[in-house]
Amino acid sequence: MVRQRIADAIGRVSVGTLVSNPLSVGFILVSLAVIAAASTFPDDGLFGPSLFPIVTSAGIIVFAAVDMLNGSGSELEVSDVDVGPPAVVFGLLVAYIVAMPVLGFWIGSMLFLGALLYYSEIRSRPLLFALSIGVPTLLFYIFGRIFLVRLPEAIVPVSRLLPQVPLVVGI
Repeated sequence: MVRQRIADAIGRVSVGTLVSNPLSVGFILVSLAVIAAASTFPDDGLFGPSLFPIVTSAGIIVFAAVDMLNGSGSELEVSDVDVGPPAVVFGLLVAYIVAMPVLGFWIGSMLFLGALLYYSEIRSRPLLFALSIGVPTLLFYIFGRIFLVRLPEAIVPVSRLLPQVPLVVGI
């Protein structure tokens, strides 16, 4: 019964279904790219660094496919959508990714988050500085020092100047 329903749903997929669900198609394509990139990560057994991105991307693919097969196409016309804000955020994200090898995770994340918050009309300077410095620092300590994930360092490794936290997850 379940197989028949899945086969029927797949049989209803057409070019029109794909065109009427561009967001789902985009999520599937990006998820496939993430899976391809994560497959090149070093293999450290079952729970290696590629596990989380692959499992998350597979989940996104499943939910996007279910959304497409659900048959509820978008009723928005392309001309009704303002692409300006998403394009700016996408441009900031691309700049962040390109600058990461030069600036490193810590400095790059501070600049990216600051620019993104400023673009989001957060104008309170104390809040802007607290979030722009605090969130990347917290993420740096959680992933870089506690979980021992290697984060990109800058040409000048400024992040090594941060104090060591005496927390280490032991096995």
